[in-house]
Amino acid sequence: MDVLKIALIPILLFAGMGIRALWRGVRWRYLQIFILYFTYPVLMFTEMVKANLTFSLLEAVILSIGYMALCFAVSSITSRGMDRRDRGTVIFNSTFFNSMFLPFPIIYAFYGDLSVALVFSLPFMVVHNTLGVYLAARWGDGGSPRKAIAESMTFPPILALAAGLLARPFLCGYVSTPQFSLASSIGTLTVYLSLVFAGLMIPLSGESVTLRKRVPALITLNRLVLSPVLSVLIILVFGLNGVLRNTFLIMAFMPTAFTNVIIASRFRLDVEGTVQSVFVPTFISIAAAFLLRFLGLL
Repeated sequence: MDVLKIALIPILLFAGMGIRALWRGVRWRYLQIFILYFTYPVLMFTEMVKANLTFSLLEAVILSIGYMALCFAVSSITSRGMDRRDRGTVIFNSTFFNSMFLPFPIIYAFYGDLSVALVFSLPFMVVHNTLGVYLAARWGDGGSPRKAIAESMTFPPILALAAGLLARPFLCGYVSTPQFSLASSIGTLTVYLSLVFAGLMIPLSGESVTLRKRVPALITLNRLVLSPVLSVLIILVFGLNGVLRNTFLIMAFMPTAFTNVIIASRFRLDVEGTVQSVFVPTFISIAAAFLLRFLGLL
């Protein structure tokens, strides 16, 4: 475990929050575009080319989709009796979580390798950007989700991961070259830039820190309590171990995705409840990951 990489997690996260607080007009979307359309695709491609996968891609897809299905089912049960909009907000934010901007830096700091996390995150992203967007539009009142879904089908990180998998047999001899190392270093910038972006996206207001209302309270219960319980059950059933087990557990502790705030606003779900399910749970998730690592459970 690299102490410097560990220290950079809170430093860069708070740096992003500080920039947002001091510079109200900061164009955080430019950083998002740079990450999602440049460094993240490079990361996807290089990691997949050099990854030493000890499990099948089909196994990762089954685990990811099965886990999301369980989160969907549990949040559907806990939100019974709520009106359509509030219930949709709870289910959407409980099922689709932060699968990149927080877990990647933590996993990279703990294990120095992101190949497992990248493979796990792919099904999450695909389902989030297709079925998730469709459900958000259905529960909300923001019109047709077709355009948003169409855009997600050409999402550069997804295309880059597919290209890396296809190129693996042909580029294995180039992994040790200086050119490939340079490309890999550019991709690794995603880990650090994502923390700054996370800080920029975390809402800073008095309302954002409360969990007293039912919607954010239920989302937090589902994401930070019931979700880890579900992941432990899956780990026991499938007999996961090593980095595969630890990566899966870390991702199960992650809070609501930052992008869910944008989706909730676009399709008129409960934006305030979504925001409140991001702020405090983000810090709880980070603290939980560090505590489990300190206890030797990760």
